[in-house]
Amino acid sequence: MRRTRSTAPRTSSGAASAPAAGYPRVELVYQYLPFDRTCEQWLNTRIEESWMREIEAKLAFFQEFWDKKAPSLLETTVSQIGKPFRRREMVAALTLCPVSSMSTPLLINVRRFLDGPTGGKPQPMHLFSALVFHELLHTYIPYPLPGSRLMEKYKDEATMVLTHLHLMAVMKYVYLKLRRREQLQEIIAWDSAAENPIYRRGWQIVNDIEGHRVFVDELKAFSRAPAK
Repeated sequence: MRRTRSTAPRTSSGAASAPAAGYPRVELVYQYLPFDRTCEQWLNTRIEESWMREIEAKLAFFQEFWDKKAPSLLETTVSQIGKPFRRREMVAALTLCPVSSMSTPLLINVRRFLDGPTGGKPQPMHLFSALVFHELLHTYIPYPLPGSRLMEKYKDEATMVLTHLHLMAVMKYVYLKLRRREQLQEIIAWDSAAENPIYRRGWQIVNDIEGHRVFVDELKAFSRAPAK
């Protein structure tokens, strides 16, 4: 019988400072029921018991890793863009289901970061923090951005491309600000190799056609404009 207990790490001692900094404390949780069990039925797939044991055993490590990486990523975003995140506490459900990660609900697919699903070849954890950061940015950047000249210019692109343009630009801006160029290149390479071409197209616009700064500057101007 599958185990159904909820697994969540204890809150780290540094978490209390997050609300004052303008970004959310994100608690990572894993529970087989109800989502992963339902996913198995929907997709006619199987989530191995050993994979569940692995994520349960490593959940505290994932939480500790994110708690260490979050301040630099999120504080840089808030200070550079000029507005805080709307929420101060968030829960991210980790999943072993073969579905895309998403921001609403906040769902993070961790299969590629575990030994079991990858045959002992998990991706580096800095890509995990990039994934969580990516999904949090979806909750931070309004779409469509009101009055955006760039959204108007690219209005004929697929909606999924449009929802990622300012986001990718902010990610690039933050990673360059933190001097993490090699990690940024890994993020872009992973996204661009995805089966869904919208990520490759998004990075093409942000990197090669417009440049990331025009998107960042537009978001800054919107974020710092007086409320009407």
